[in-house]
Amino acid sequence: MRKLFFIVLIAIVALQVVAQKPNIILIESDDQSNLAVGAYGWDKVFTPNIDKIAEEGVYFTSAYNMGCWSPAVCIPSRTMLFNGVSVWRAAQLSAKNVPGPSLVERLAQVGYTTYFTGKWHALGKNPREMFHHYGHILPGQLKDYYTNQGHLTDVVGQEAVEFINQAAQKNEPFFLYVAFNAPHVPRKTAQQYYNMYPPENIVLPPSVKDGPLHPNIKYNYSKNPLSSNEMRTRYQQNNAMVSHMDERIGDILEALKKTGNYDNSIIVFMSDQGINFGENGVAGKVCLYDVSATAPLIISAPGISKGKKFNKRVYLQDIYPTLLEMLDTDVPEYMEFKSLLPVLQAKTNESPHNSIYMGMFDDQRGIVHNNYKLILYTQAAEAELYNLNQDKWEMNNLMGSNIAKTIIPTLGSEFFKWQQQTGDTLDVKALFPNLFTEN
Repeated sequence: MRKLFFIVLIAIVALQVVAQKPNIILIESDDQSNLAVGAYGWDKVFTPNIDKIAEEGVYFTSAYNMGCWSPAVCIPSRTMLFNGVSVWRAAQLSAKNVPGPSLVERLAQVGYTTYFTGKWHALGKNPREMFHHYGHILPGQLKDYYTNQGHLTDVVGQEAVEFINQAAQKNEPFFLYVAFNAPHVPRKTAQQYYNMYPPENIVLPPSVKDGPLHPNIKYNYSKNPLSSNEMRTRYQQNNAMVSHMDERIGDILEALKKTGNYDNSIIVFMSDQGINFGENGVAGKVCLYDVSATAPLIISAPGISKGKKFNKRVYLQDIYPTLLEMLDTDVPEYMEFKSLLPVLQAKTNESPHNSIYMGMFDDQRGIVHNNYKLILYTQAAEAELYNLNQDKWEMNNLMGSNIAKTIIPTLGSEFFKWQQQTGDTLDVKALFPNLFTEN
C-alpha cells in the first residue's frame, strides 16, 4: 500500500510540473508593417488588443525578415520561422529534408498539445503531420474572405477561442498557432471597419510621393506612376482589416482570461513581413526598405519586462530559439537564429546580432550595421546607402558622399561574413568591383 501511495504521489507531482509549463499562443498576421500597429506610434491605427500585449511585454521596432526567394515573401519568412535556418538554406527544404523537428514538433516533444488554425504557407512538413489538432487550413492567397462559414478572420478567431476553451478542461500545456490571412489582399471586410479610416484623414509617410515607381524593384503592384490617392485607399483597406483582426485577438485574450490561462501564457504577436504602400516608390513587399523588411514582434510572458520598447535590430525568426530557451529546452546546433531571452528579461539592451543581413532573389542584397543600411541592386549594379538614425524613411541616399567612402568597407566586411554563414553564393564583389575594392 505504501509503495502504491508513492507511485500515485509521483504521478501527481509529475502532472503538476507539466501544468506549470506556460501555454504558448503565437498569433501571426500577413503583410502587416509596424505602421499598422497603434503601439508603434504611426498615425491613428486602432489596435487596442495588440497594444495590450505590447503594454504587458516587450515589443521590437526593428525586427527583420531575412529575405525571400519567392514574391510571396510569407513563404520564406514562415519557412525560416518554423525550421530555424537562414533564407538560402530554407529555400532548399521539402517535407523529406527538413533540418530537424520543427518548432511545433519540438514543443510536442516536451509535452505540449498543439493546435493550428489559419494560413499555412511554408516549405517543409504538412501541418496535418505536425500539429495534434487543427481547424481551417487556409491557402496563402484567398479568393475571398467571405465564405459560407462567415468572414475568415472571424472563423479563425472563433476556432482559436474554441480550442482554448477545450484545452482548459485538460491538465496539459498547449501551443496554439493562430495565423490570420489579414490584412493580405483581397482586403475585404465590413463597412464599419472602413469607416474608421476615411481616406482624406489618412496621413501618409513623407516617403510616399506621386511619381515613377522604383525602377529596380521588380514586383510593384500598382500602376506607374504611383498615385498617393491610391495609396491612401490602400492604407484605409489595410487598417480596416487590421482593426477587424484586432477584435478577434481580443476574443482570444478574453478566452485565456476566462479559462484562467492568461497569467501562465507566453503570448507572441508578429507578422511575416511588412509592406510598402508607396514608400520609396514601392507598392509591394519585395524590397529591403524598412517598411517592408521589418514587421511587428511583440512578446508577453510571465517573468519578463513589461511595456518595454526595444529598438535594437533582431530577426523575426529569433522567436524559435527564444521560445525554446524560455522553456529551458535545448536549442539545436544547426539553429541560425538567436534567442532574445536576455533582452526579454532585461539582462541586456544589446541585440544578439552584430548586423542584419538581407537578400531577395539574386537582384537585391542588404546589410545593416552601426545604424547604416547598404542596399545593392545587383541586376542594375546600383547601390543605396542610408543613415537610419537620421533618415528613418530612407529618403537621403548617401552614395557618393564622403561618409560612404568611410562606412562601406565596414559594411562590406560584415556582409561578406554573412554570405559565408548563410551559404549565399552570389558574387557581389564581381558585380560591384569599384565598391568593394578593399574587401
